[in-house]
Amino acid sequence: MSKKLAKRVSNYELFFDLSMVMAISSLTSSIHVDHLGFSNIFAFVMTNVILLNVWYNELFYYNKYGDSRTADIFTVVALMFVMGNLALNFNIEMDNMTAGSSMVIWFNGLLIVAYLIIALQFFLKGRKLGFNDDIKVHILRLLLAAASLIPFAIGLIGVTDLTAIIYLIPFVNHYVIRFDHEAERAGLNFPHMMERMQLMTILAFGEAVIAIIKTYPLSSQPINGILLFLAMAFLFMFYMSQTFLSVDHHSEREASLLFFAHLFIFLGINFFTVGIEFLADHHHASMGHWLYLAGVMIYFIGVLSTAHYNQDLYRLDAKGWLSFIFLILLGGAAIFLAGEHIWLQGLIVIILGNGISRLNMLFRRKVRERNNIAHPDPSQNLRDFS
Repeated sequence: MSKKLAKRVSNYELFFDLSMVMAISSLTSSIHVDHLGFSNIFAFVMTNVILLNVWYNELFYYNKYGDSRTADIFTVVALMFVMGNLALNFNIEMDNMTAGSSMVIWFNGLLIVAYLIIALQFFLKGRKLGFNDDIKVHILRLLLAAASLIPFAIGLIGVTDLTAIIYLIPFVNHYVIRFDHEAERAGLNFPHMMERMQLMTILAFGEAVIAIIKTYPLSSQPINGILLFLAMAFLFMFYMSQTFLSVDHHSEREASLLFFAHLFIFLGINFFTVGIEFLADHHHASMGHWLYLAGVMIYFIGVLSTAHYNQDLYRLDAKGWLSFIFLILLGGAAIFLAGEHIWLQGLIVIILGNGISRLNMLFRRKVRERNNIAHPDPSQNLRDFS
């Protein structure tokens, strides 16, 4: 059976990601409030979900139908502009999100426009290619997502812990309520989707890089800066060793779990980033410790969830899962016990990230040896370093 060819990631998709760079930066900045409580953390999580959901809907369009012709170009540029302005209205202070407030109206108005632009992309493509069931369902879901936000946008209700559940309507109707699995999977290019997920993960790590270097400059905090930077790097190395080497990039499985996994990865990286920043402030160091711990744990849960898409040869057995889980829990306990000692937190994650990457490579080697499969020759296959 021939492998499905990877759809090339277009330059316009990469151009659109520039707005996501701004959005991630604004998102991690929004959590820096004087008194961080549960409602603030909840709002931060919800904003992560909303942001990634819009990006993912655009990914679905380009993955299945986008070809960067005139309609695609102008609509993605418009969406980029809207997303950039949406990022200016990120706010996790629930007390300020009252009905009719300018922040609530602007945020939801722009979010509605974002969903409508993506719906327009599907509509224009449907006029050209024909309105198949998949295109119709996508348009319906996006219109429902936009309509659900109208009460916020016209000032009828404000954003509270309870009303914020409305933001999950597009999330639920897209990823939980499924219509025809075969129709939704048809036309899906898994290699393209995996590459786009990796690129978004890199963008999130980019914000972590900036946070570490700005918060712990080499000139004043060399030990903390170096150790935290290496910790971040080892987290990234594990992600790449799993998603680049183990995942079957030509999988025919439907991709909803891949989105959920990367939602956890995205959340984990952003919690890790703000945790690092909070640790540097003695007034918020305790909260930074918990955010840092949550970020690392959520991140590993997300990365390991991608094992669902592993090549048949590298499917984890019960022993493999237990080994990974034990190492992660051991690392989590060490992070908890290390408290607010920044250099020690960095060292622990370096050891944890390196250890889990080595465990992954050891598992791969043992599986090949057990199945009498020769190990890759780096001199012949420069893209497989296992």
